[in-house]
Amino acid sequence: MEADVKYKWLPHLEDAVPLAGQGKRISTYTVSLEGWRRGLHLQFYSVFEDGNKLKVRYSLSDDNKTHHFQLSMGDKVSQQAFDICDDKDLTKQYLGQHNVPVPQGEMFGKETSEEEMVQYGLSLGFPIVVKPTDGNAGKGVFANIQSEKHLREVIPHVRDELDFDEIIIEKYITGEEFRIYVIEDKVLGAMNRRPANITGDGVSSIRQLIHEKNRMRKINPHLTSRLIRVDREIERILEESGYTLNAIPKEGELVFLREKSNLSTGGDAVNVSDQLTPEIIQIAIDAGKAIPGLSHYGVDMIVSDDRKEGVILEVNSRPGLGGHLFPGEGVPQDFAKDIIDYYFPETKDTERSSLYFDFDNVLEPIKSRTAKNVNLFQPPKGKLYGRKLVISGEFDRRSFRRKINSYAREYEMHGHIEETEENEIEIIIVGVDEQEIINFKNTCYEMVQDEEIDNIEESEWNKPTQIGFFTKSKELSKSEVNELIIDKEQYGRENAYLTKKHEQVIKSRAWKATFPVRFILQKIKQGVRSISNK
Repeated sequence: MEADVKYKWLPHLEDAVPLAGQGKRISTYTVSLEGWRRGLHLQFYSVFEDGNKLKVRYSLSDDNKTHHFQLSMGDKVSQQAFDICDDKDLTKQYLGQHNVPVPQGEMFGKETSEEEMVQYGLSLGFPIVVKPTDGNAGKGVFANIQSEKHLREVIPHVRDELDFDEIIIEKYITGEEFRIYVIEDKVLGAMNRRPANITGDGVSSIRQLIHEKNRMRKINPHLTSRLIRVDREIERILEESGYTLNAIPKEGELVFLREKSNLSTGGDAVNVSDQLTPEIIQIAIDAGKAIPGLSHYGVDMIVSDDRKEGVILEVNSRPGLGGHLFPGEGVPQDFAKDIIDYYFPETKDTERSSLYFDFDNVLEPIKSRTAKNVNLFQPPKGKLYGRKLVISGEFDRRSFRRKINSYAREYEMHGHIEETEENEIEIIIVGVDEQEIINFKNTCYEMVQDEEIDNIEESEWNKPTQIGFFTKSKELSKSEVNELIIDKEQYGRENAYLTKKHEQVIKSRAWKATFPVRFILQKIKQGVRSISNK
């Protein structure tokens, strides 16, 4: 792992989150991994929702029961609770009926005129918030609107361009935003979600600082696809603050780039569990009690400076766990463990395996629709023993790798063999039989004893290891692969946008009307080139 990573990892998740389990699927992967590591039977399967879109679900089973999950939500959360939480206005109604504090505001349907909505916003007084009833990941949410001009720009944008029929206009509440995680009557912890920001170094421009922060985010398994992307909102906020993208902030100066704090749009997650007061804890618990069948959930709350008061913005029946598991600052919180403890309490004392599975390969047959479900082999039971060997020197590496692969698979060991950037051969071997590990190590020595070996380093290995044994290619690092994927996605979006704009120009009346002029100019240019070439 890169030396400049400032994030702290849970040891059992260090380098144990494959690409397919990062970003939006991190809750799915970490909860299923926790159950699988405890010896529960794990199955992934496909369902079709939202206009025949393929969705991945999973189940965990022991000898007595089976529970089904989607993301972080298990089947102890009722369908009614899910439907209520999926509708922000309905959530507010339930909370209000149980005297749980919520912002003052109203919902407006598509039959309401823009002028009526503007007048209601003016009656609330600025600042205000405009958001859709069914949006997620911050899509369509515009916070801290300070003027009628801005309000009149936002409303048609959310309704017409983003295509949301129902919109909530409510009072903007100042304070820090906490995401609090609750299981029944127990608050497990909280994170503060800070809007996208950069910290000046007195040398780099804001544009350069955004690039550097994105580079760090690509290393974090939760943030690989949650980058800070410069858009109209960021440009507006910088302009209002007297900045441009080329401005150079002072060393240590914090510059906010957005008003909403969603991690999906570049926000930061900070563990603030130690800042929860009895008052805030009670509000979070009361929110869950107000919604029937909501046994575990996340609460988005604006809290006062003294931490004595809070206002609920949203209740989420399947909150993302990534910000808790991989915070930007503070100690990680293992809510995946807490969820499995809740559904399978009898496994609490089960020793967790250090093995993990290749999520990319597991999902491939489901995503390609060649299989409806995939069942995983359970990890071996018992204590695992591991060794790491690093061999440098001149020898027949291809033959050596082939023999090592054959031996490891014959004895059902786990790990890998790879050629490092230092031109060394690294071998990781893990198994349940300590004597077999010793025998394997001795076999490695025997294979190269007649070769020109410079050095063999041996050490204990107790880090997470992928189940099975395989050869790792001498290719890009995980962060470099992430960066290429993100850059490819960004290029695709930009290319699609430019293509669409080009088609609009070609089809426009102005383009067609100016064809004669462009035709004549083209002929003149051709004539000039013809003369200059003579």
